[in-house]
Amino acid sequence: MSFALTVLFFSIYNRWGEKIFESSDANFQWDGTYKGKPESSAVYAYYMTATLSSGEKVTKKGNISLMR
Repeated sequence: MSFALTVLFFSIYNRWGEKIFESSDANFQWDGTYKGKPESSAVYAYYMTATLSSGEKVTKKGNISLMR
């Protein structure tokens, strides 16, 4: 069984807790930049909340690595 997203919020934070990316588009792509400048290779935190078409709310958080 699969469900479509009806609401999405996704954000990425640097090691100092500064939000460097956010999107509510389910087809988002982060290009590894912040304010038009490339971010360094590092580990970044992400936080995502979504609501599925079934009404279920999903929250995920974790780390992603940016490698150049």
